[in-house]
Amino acid sequence: MQEMPFKLVSLMELLRLEADAYCRLMSMVGQLLAHFQIAANAPASAGLSVKGHVYAQLAATLREMEEQLAKLNLPLAQAHFERMKWSLENDATTSLANDSLTRNLSELTTRVIDELQQRLFLNVPLEQSELYLQLQPPFGESVNKHFPQMLEDISEAGKCLGLNRSTACVFHLMRVMELAVQRFGEELGVQLAAEKNWQVILDQINAAIRKWDVKDAKTKAHAQATSHLYNVNVAWRNEVMHPKQTYTFEEAKVIFDNVRTFISDLTHVL
Repeated sequence: MQEMPFKLVSLMELLRLEADAYCRLMSMVGQLLAHFQIAANAPASAGLSVKGHVYAQLAATLREMEEQLAKLNLPLAQAHFERMKWSLENDATTSLANDSLTRNLSELTTRVIDELQQRLFLNVPLEQSELYLQLQPPFGESVNKHFPQMLEDISEAGKCLGLNRSTACVFHLMRVMELAVQRFGEELGVQLAAEKNWQVILDQINAAIRKWDVKDAKTKAHAQATSHLYNVNVAWRNEVMHPKQTYTFEEAKVIFDNVRTFISDLTHVL
C-alpha cells in the first residue's frame, strides 16, 4: 500500500492490504522452495527436473511476487527481486541450483522483514480517535465561524490530546486562550493585551460586568462566560496564564473541555 506520510491507517487497511500482501509473498517464497525440494529429492525414475518443475509455475509466480512487493513498497527487497528475476531469466541453471535459490529467497525474505520493521503505525485508542480525526470541528462550527484565527491551534490541541501529547495540547490551548481573553477584554472595554495573571484578568472582567444592569440578558451572558473563564483558571492550576511543566491526559482533557466551553460562550457574547 502506498500510504501518504503521517496518515493514520486503520487496522482494517493493514490487514486488507499490508498483511495480505506480506502473507501472499511469503507463501509464494515457500512454494518456490517446496517445488524445488520436490524436484531435487525426486528419484530419477520420476522424470522430474529442477528446471522443468520450477519453471512450470515460475513465470506466474514471479509476476505475482512483483505485484505484492510493489503493494508493500519495499525498495530494497524490490531491487534484490529484480536481480533474482534477471538471473532466473538469463542463467536458469545457476539460479536454480540448491544453494543459489535458497540464498536468494532467504535474502529476499530478510529484506522484506527488515524493511517492514522500519514501518511504524500509530495506534490511537478508539475513545480518543475522534480527537485526532476531527470529522467535526473540535469546538463546533460556531467557533470556526467566529474565530478563524484560532482554528489551527484548536485543531492541534485536539490532535495532541488524541495522541496523549498532553502538555503540547495545553500549549496550543494557551495560544487559544490568549486570543480569546483579549477579545473578551475588548468586548468589556478592559485592557488585557499584556496581562497574564489569571486573578488580575478575572478582577478586571468582573469589575466591568458589575457596572452593567444585572437584569439585562447581555449581562447574564457575559457573567456566564466569566464563570467558565474561572473554570479554565481552576483547571490551569497555575496563577499565571502559561502551562506548568507537564500535564497528564486527565488534566489536559479537563482544560480542553473548559476552554471549549468558554470559547463557545464567547460566540454568543461577541
